[in-house]
Amino acid sequence: MIDGPLFVNHPYQLEREIVALSESRRTESNWIKTSIFDAKSRELVAETILNSAVLKDSYADYATEAAALGKKLSTTGH
Repeated sequence: MIDGPLFVNHPYQLEREIVALSESRRTESNWIKTSIFDAKSRELVAETILNSAVLKDSYADYATEAAALGKKLSTTGH
């Protein structure tokens, strides 16, 4: 919180940026920073960072879709 609190039904504008990507044998992760601006004054009021991950083995079409995107997959799993 930079200049909060945030209020329900107050107009805000959001800007999102991917700030990090990572991968392990089992997961793909990304971190998304959201900057929250007051819609009227354009002052920055808050920032958040959200981690989102995909468990490769739980996504049935992972290998097919990753290959279609040109991703190199190891022969010992994903």
